[in-house]
Amino acid sequence: MDRYFTSYSTVQHLLQHGLTTIGTVFAHVCRDVLACLRKAAQRDLYSTLAVYEHNRKITMINYVPRKNSNILLLTSCHTKLKVNNQQDFKRPDIITYYNLGNGGVDSMDARIEDFCYKKDKQVHHADVVFHC
Repeated sequence: MDRYFTSYSTVQHLLQHGLTTIGTVFAHVCRDVLACLRKAAQRDLYSTLAVYEHNRKITMINYVPRKNSNILLLTSCHTKLKVNNQQDFKRPDIITYYNLGNGGVDSMDARIEDFCYKKDKQVHHADVVFHC
């Protein structure tokens, strides 16, 4: 799911309808992010912090890939955190799974930009329907 739409309430709503999802979260926009997950300055490099909610059906992780930077990910697909310690950056398997499907989100964003056009400084959006 695109980071603009990922929130705890959206994931919970989709889960109630039997749909699982995974997506990154804007920490400064989403109010559902705990304060301990927002700050990366005091965390070790390549460390992962996971928070399980709603009877361990929803997981939010915070991964620090470089100094003073973090990745917030919200998922209802995974209930266990597994970290690949064989790599140098100790990336969680949840992020690897997210990256596998991320190309579809990026290509959809690119197609939407293709259908948007500007005329006389007003932005007009063409309706795009995505069907799986």
